[in-house]
Amino acid sequence: MHMVEAALIFTRAALRELDRRAVEEYHIPIVVLMENAGRAVAEAALRHVKGQRRALILAGPGNNGGDGLVAARHLHNAGVAVSVLLLAAREHYKDAAAVQLAIVEAMRMPVETVTAGHAELRDWMVDALPEDLIVDALFGTGLSRRVEGLAAEVIGAVNGSGHPILAVDIPSGLDCDTGGLVGGGGAEAVIRAVETVSFCGGKKGFGKARQFTGKVTVADIGAPRELVRELAG
Repeated sequence: MHMVEAALIFTRAALRELDRRAVEEYHIPIVVLMENAGRAVAEAALRHVKGQRRALILAGPGNNGGDGLVAARHLHNAGVAVSVLLLAAREHYKDAAAVQLAIVEAMRMPVETVTAGHAELRDWMVDALPEDLIVDALFGTGLSRRVEGLAAEVIGAVNGSGHPILAVDIPSGLDCDTGGLVGGGGAEAVIRAVETVSFCGGKKGFGKARQFTGKVTVADIGAPRELVRELAG
């Protein structure tokens, strides 16, 4: 998967339009874009796991979580010991994300749903080495309300774990357009990543959010070049 440093910049609205037009005008199924996105995340993750070969995928129920589930599959195939933690019950995973979850479960990869107190996350951390990677695929650019409750607790625990974090498209809880926190949430409710794999281009708010994004790597997910250039700011 071709990766370059961020050049084109996108707003939340432009990214939503890119997905819509890729499907409706160019007949590219979301599941195809998701496959390309997840593979790019897996390639970035492989640079981090190196000899440790362990990774935890935190997957929300939306398309961002679907990207993470694709990455889990490719990491597994590369020999990484992958565990998956779902943020919501399985029935909340719909459409393309549900397809990816079904594939991961058919491959008999370890998949658990995080519960109150997030014991599942703490159990993984007990056996993990400090260098083991956590992949943040909880929330994407479409998040419009502040992160609260269990999701905020999970983000806080992950940030405090000392493990390197790789964010899928955008650190969960970060506002795509402003670089601030979605809905005015506290700084503890946004992922602090060492690297963010940003799809198609950078995000408008990234310039003010380096403490959350870490290094930004842009990945091509197969959207038509003409469409990408037209919608970039």
